[in-house]
Amino acid sequence: MPMPSQTNYQWRPNDNGITNHRYDLEAEKWVNAFNNATAKLPTGDYAGDFKFMGAVVMLPLLLIFLILFIPIKIIKEVVGFNIKLLPGDPPTGWIDRRTHMEKVDDRLNALKEQYPSKRKRKSTWEDLTSEQQKIVRFVKEETARAKTRANLNKL
Repeated sequence: MPMPSQTNYQWRPNDNGITNHRYDLEAEKWVNAFNNATAKLPTGDYAGDFKFMGAVVMLPLLLIFLILFIPIKIIKEVVGFNIKLLPGDPPTGWIDRRTHMEKVDDRLNALKEQYPSKRKRKSTWEDLTSEQQKIVRFVKEETARAKTRANLNKL
């Protein structure tokens, strides 16, 4: 199709005024057309995009949690076997369910067996004279008073 010559072709009907005014009218029509076209386009909603990205990130984490951590926690609580996953976790193996004091008592008993006491009590309460019994009672009373004073000072 042959192109019309530029002298005979008019883009829009223009007024017959000054040439600059014709260009201003043409530019104004293009700006109005562009503004109308952009107004008809849907506006961008970033909230939906962020929700999708959150779902994409959370889904693998949720699957790891459901498939890995929950069964391991169940195994640890029900069966009593620990599985080390992360650094800093207790080592893999059977869990000692004894209380702290039971463990301390076992350790003390082992030490007593390893190093038996050679020292025996020299005398019993009945073997002490009445003067020695008074001294022992006095020392016990003073020790108790000092402990109560120390506890009151802490408060």
